[in-house]
Amino acid sequence: MNQLNLFETEQKCFCQRCGVRCKVDPKAGSQAKMLKRDKSPKGLCVNCAVHDFLRNTYPVNLLLAQSGPKSLAFPHIQEQFAGIMRSRCSDALPDEICWQAIIDNWDLPFPHKLKSSSVNPVNQAELDRAAKKGVPVYGSGDTFRTKEEQIEEQRSKAKEAIRKIFPDGKIVIE
Repeated sequence: MNQLNLFETEQKCFCQRCGVRCKVDPKAGSQAKMLKRDKSPKGLCVNCAVHDFLRNTYPVNLLLAQSGPKSLAFPHIQEQFAGIMRSRCSDALPDEICWQAIIDNWDLPFPHKLKSSSVNPVNQAELDRAAKKGVPVYGSGDTFRTKEEQIEEQRSKAKEAIRKIFPDGKIVIE
């Protein structure tokens, strides 16, 4: 017989977003202000709960919508998030978070839409628009271009620079 750890019970609970097994808190009285374990067998796993926290936290949600989740793989970002977890008395531990799973599952839908609030002025439609626009082009004000448009612009500039150096040569850049 396997011994259960502190947060596991005999109840089975699976994440409503990604389907992995969740941990259920058998004791009441948690003081957590974020990533609080539920007493009932329903909800999100720790990875999906972290993503849900990030998408409900302004302006982080807009920045991640524009740039994508790859920056979450950086250790200094993870350390900063661990500090936030400690300050908010999280039930989850930083070591429980699989940042690669968050990145891999980034595009999975949530069981509920994001709504704007007094601390988060962004709603789901605005996050979707920000994601479609791509990342901001620095030095161009509020101009947004998709990653593909930025890559094509860089290729054009590279071709132009090479033509200035080799005006008679044929140039193929892939």
